[in-house]
Amino acid sequence: MDSFYRYYLYKEYHPADESVLEKALEALEGAAIKFSTDAISDANQRENYNKNMRRVVEAVRSEVKSGRISVKDAAEFCYEMRNKIMAETRAKTSVQGLAIAERRKRVPPELIDLLDKYAVEQFGKKFAALTAEQKSTVHYTIVESAARPDAVINTTNKVLKVAGKVAIIVTIIYAGYEIANAENKKKETIRQAGTIGGGVLGTLAAGALVSTACGPGAPVCAIALMLAGGVAGGFVASSTLDYFDDEIEEFTRWAIR
Repeated sequence: MDSFYRYYLYKEYHPADESVLEKALEALEGAAIKFSTDAISDANQRENYNKNMRRVVEAVRSEVKSGRISVKDAAEFCYEMRNKIMAETRAKTSVQGLAIAERRKRVPPELIDLLDKYAVEQFGKKFAALTAEQKSTVHYTIVESAARPDAVINTTNKVLKVAGKVAIIVTIIYAGYEIANAENKKKETIRQAGTIGGGVLGTLAAGALVSTACGPGAPVCAIALMLAGGVAGGFVASSTLDYFDDEIEEFTRWAIR
């Protein structure tokens, strides 16, 4: 009897609520679009940062070789420019991209700390204890390191940029498939656009709360909060469109020119 009871429970059919699953998937579309466009934008910002720093370093090298500025002045200038360009880049970076960057490096190190770091690496002692020639070598290392790209970050940016483009294409294909297979294509177009738009707005609204709710350098919290906001925004938009289903149906039948 006991074995029969277990068999019965195993064979019992529990139908899934397809409408709930479909809404959940659609609610994620807006968040996916927002994260994808952010990934592409962040990757472009990183590329611009690298290009700008290479231009600065190339110009400084030329000035040092011509003797118009000292290598010490060149190192200080490159240090200041790198921090300035980094700040400008982060100001244009997405909320979640900024959280990841701050987790890796909250604030740039002081110049003296960099000088000591390279002095110890190259000569085994602090910068103040070096000879004039050794100090020049360390200063030149500061200049060269200013344009040195971070291989890990650059590789991640390339991957995210490609993934972002693919995610946008997949989202568009999914929405296009739903529209193509709908009886009322105009109505489905409105519904898809509204749901995706709601998800994007929800993600944006959640992004504005990240600094308060998560604090700096908390990418997991930032991404989770923005995903939750995107899903909530998508659900609200989808539910609103369902509520006005009859009105939208009637609207699509009006011939407005």
